[in-house]
Amino acid sequence: MTISTSSSAACEQARLLYEAGHPDQALAALQEHLRREPQDGLALNDAGALLYAAGRFDEAADLLKRAAACLTEDRGQPLWNLAEVYLAPGRPAETLAQFDEMARAGLLTTELANRTAAALLDRGDLAGGIEALIHSFRLSPRQQALLPMYEKVRGMRPKVAFLCETGDLKFINEIYAFTAARFETRFWQGQSPEEMQRVLQGCDIAWFEWCTELVVQASRLPKTCRCIVRLHRYEAFRPWPEKVRWENIDALVTVGNSVVHERLLQKIPDLASRTRVVPIPNGVDLDRFAFTSRPRGKNLACVARLHILKNPMLLLQAFQKLHAADPEFRLFFAGNFQDDGVLENYLHYAAEEMGLTEAVRFDGWQEDVAAWLDDKHYLVSASIVEGHPVNILEGMARGLKPVVHIFPGCRDFLPPQYLWRTADEFCARILADPYRPEEYRDFVAERFPLKAQLDRVNSLFLEFEKNPVAKTAPAATGRPAVEALLSVPSTSAAPGTAVER
Repeated sequence: MTISTSSSAACEQARLLYEAGHPDQALAALQEHLRREPQDGLALNDAGALLYAAGRFDEAADLLKRAAACLTEDRGQPLWNLAEVYLAPGRPAETLAQFDEMARAGLLTTELANRTAAALLDRGDLAGGIEALIHSFRLSPRQQALLPMYEKVRGMRPKVAFLCETGDLKFINEIYAFTAARFETRFWQGQSPEEMQRVLQGCDIAWFEWCTELVVQASRLPKTCRCIVRLHRYEAFRPWPEKVRWENIDALVTVGNSVVHERLLQKIPDLASRTRVVPIPNGVDLDRFAFTSRPRGKNLACVARLHILKNPMLLLQAFQKLHAADPEFRLFFAGNFQDDGVLENYLHYAAEEMGLTEAVRFDGWQEDVAAWLDDKHYLVSASIVEGHPVNILEGMARGLKPVVHIFPGCRDFLPPQYLWRTADEFCARILADPYRPEEYRDFVAERFPLKAQLDRVNSLFLEFEKNPVAKTAPAATGRPAVEALLSVPSTSAAPGTAVER
């Protein structure tokens, strides 16, 4: 517990009284001062510290929260003190809730994280305990002594399986890594109903990536686990959702496009009464797609798997008009062609006919999209249909201005100043409209960070952890103390290694 070293008269008087062995007088002096100056953050912190020492934890927490709000940039002391206040009377979950803010301020320590983990696990809070341990490992990865406890706790939680028929995993990597750090997790890809049934029998929570025939089959099996289905966009326009027995699915996760949702309701009017629909928009890893403040430039980026629905033909037409106004503009495509070569041949031929051969470049698939965007200035799209396009958000996170052709549902997540309808509007967005990289980054950071997506996914897992499907031979559900956990040999795989393909 830390008392400030402020030179203000009130705090200095309180410090001297405290050091002289008169804590009650010190507290009374601060309380009298705070009646006159209720927003004095340092005095609030010191009064909170004295209340903590007196065992008046609820009062201490109230003053320390007020101190943190008043001090803003200098809130380190009250944040630390607040974490200690919550731990003292056995409220470690509230200490854990402070961790992200403390980490951002550089205040979180391995010692505090481990004490919090121990307190949570002693209370049987496996979810909170493993979160505290994950924070601890981020700070100090080489804590070998903690690994048996971490792995045992993870093994006591529900087993999670990710199932994907299509093999299209581009949207699942971050969710899988997040889950594997907290639960025993496996991945299965295939089409065999028998193998799928064995996977479902061996897990507690099943996540189906894409709503395909695999989900139709799973919904007809005896229920052995909680089932989550994530539908992105194209599946809503296919026959599979109508065939699913939704009453056997515990949650349908969508990416939040209202048009996709309306399409589902047209096909399945009673969907909401048969299963729970949970919108979880895609999220962007803001560390991976780091912001770069860049000047207005002339390099346009289109990131997509190239097929007819992405409408690169219209984009080429709009770009031709822009290039005619200023020949220094360049258009770069990142992504493989997805058809039998017809679209690729057309685009190369059309670029040549339009005199754009030197201005348009096809760079193919990019393993590191964030790096490829380094020298680009605009993220452009002419797609006719999308769910919640990550490529646009990733470009914005890096500071690129989005210039997006209208598609059904586009206004659900993009304001009108980023949209275009005609080639003239496309040119105006680039040539005349303001260019504000910080605005584009802030838009994504406030609305669609990866953390928000993962927190919502985790909330689903936590709900199903508390309400499991009963197994024929239920696993033990004891909640041993930390000492017992440490005494059990580890047999679990390390985080992220339990993947079956």
